[in-house]
Amino acid sequence: MKQIELELKKRLLVVEPPELGFTEEKVIIALGDAERYIGDLTNEKRELKFICKGSKLTEDIAKGFLHQSNHTKLFAHYVKGIPVNTYCYKSYLDSFISAIESKGYHWGENPHGEQPHNTGLIHTYPTGHELNDKSLEEAIKWEEAESRTFNPEKTLIFEIL
Repeated sequence: MKQIELELKKRLLVVEPPELGFTEEKVIIALGDAERYIGDLTNEKRELKFICKGSKLTEDIAKGFLHQSNHTKLFAHYVKGIPVNTYCYKSYLDSFISAIESKGYHWGENPHGEQPHNTGLIHTYPTGHELNDKSLEEAIKWEEAESRTFNPEKTLIFEIL
């Protein structure tokens, strides 16, 4: 399961749950219950409020949790470890993506493009000698990036209360 917390105007939890055949509603309930259970164990009360699915994120929704300049109406550029001081995006989605990328994740498409032919499953020749070719390296890089790429169709966005 991919998940990150974002500290924006509001605290968000962005989650792409594994495909286990559950309905979206059941996944939302299970995540909320798990968050309450963990909060009980750690004495840190955390509730989740479902905002939307990643593919349903609109400017009206995003305005509620993204920083926006009062003067220029541009949205913030988020950088890891640096307070918001640059407003350069006309698009709420670009601003949201910069927040995701500031955590080392990707939104939408794997930055390494399509999956390479060699999936990285075969690491040796039948003789036992190690397979050292460029396609294996590319496959490994693609797999690593894929593990950090959120699919908006499968991603759920929550506010941490």
